[in-house]
Amino acid sequence: MRGREADRPACRDVEANLYFSFYDSQRILLRSRVTSADQKGLRAVLREKFPRDHGQLLPALHFIQHEYRYLPDWAMEVVGWHLGIPASEVYGAATSYTELLTVQPGRHVVQVCTGISCSINGGGRLLNSLQSSLGIAPGETTPDGRITLSETACAFMCGVAPAIRLDHEWQGRATVESVNRLLRDVDEA
Repeated sequence: MRGREADRPACRDVEANLYFSFYDSQRILLRSRVTSADQKGLRAVLREKFPRDHGQLLPALHFIQHEYRYLPDWAMEVVGWHLGIPASEVYGAATSYTELLTVQPGRHVVQVCTGISCSINGGGRLLNSLQSSLGIAPGETTPDGRITLSETACAFMCGVAPAIRLDHEWQGRATVESVNRLLRDVDEA
């Protein structure tokens, strides 16, 4: 390899014969090979369900989140390739929404709303209590991989504040006791 080609980072394996990567804000055609059934399957599903339109980015990311429980780097790259969107924009969109996870979560995800209504009604105390009892900060996962703790600026559940989400289900009027009970119940299930 000569010149700038030697400086380019190695492209992660992505199922495609031709793959558009984005380096120094330039589109560069790279060769890649089929590496996994997941990647091949994702490409097929994206072609079937999502037209090649920039407006399909969030629906595609939500679809991937639902399928894999988070957004693997390779999947974000495949979405960018499919929609013709730079990887930096895909990652930017993915990290702008607290419900989209870019790191593999624990078996259960607890998200605490810390918006104004929830904070006034005990959301901050609830988050502090969870941090103490789990021994982790928001954005972290317990060492046993059981629980990932996160926070959101607003769950839009102000009428039943404070709100928490356990996996995909939101709970209003949450208390330390109710959250501990929920965590015990998921452990027993």
